[in-house]
Amino acid sequence: MCEDIEKSKRSIDKKEALNKCCMVCSKAEYSIWDIREKLRKWGIDYDSQNDIIEYLCDNNFINEGRYAECFVSEKFRLSHWGRIKIGYALRQKKVAEEYISSAMEIIDEEQYFEILKQLILSKSKGDISDFKKRASVYNFALSRGFEAELINKAFKEISC
Repeated sequence: MCEDIEKSKRSIDKKEALNKCCMVCSKAEYSIWDIREKLRKWGIDYDSQNDIIEYLCDNNFINEGRYAECFVSEKFRLSHWGRIKIGYALRQKKVAEEYISSAMEIIDEEQYFEILKQLILSKSKGDISDFKKRASVYNFALSRGFEAELINKAFKEISC
């Protein structure tokens, strides 16, 4: 019984949910999956969710391509994530592959490699001669989503 009362307090009607979504989407970029999760938590039924999402897409409040580009840009430039981790995160948010691959093209190859080298240097504090330290830094770079071949290339370039 307490759950029913608690759920009824959280539930909102379709019109109110649409207004909230418009407000939220006008302030920041969201994926369709993000909005669907919000609507689900607000107690909106699936058919109404589809109607709201369709309205948001038609009126350009939500745009998966734009979202993917913003996500890639933010995670690369601010969080220094590699392509693998970014792609995985976007797939978790159910963003289509076409948008992911298109968004990944905004990453500049030279800048990508330089950020990887900076991460390696900052994590290793300039010393990658010790095998354990090198393995630790290598695993760190992998966990950030950088490609193994690129990490090896960066180690070779730093060692010279």
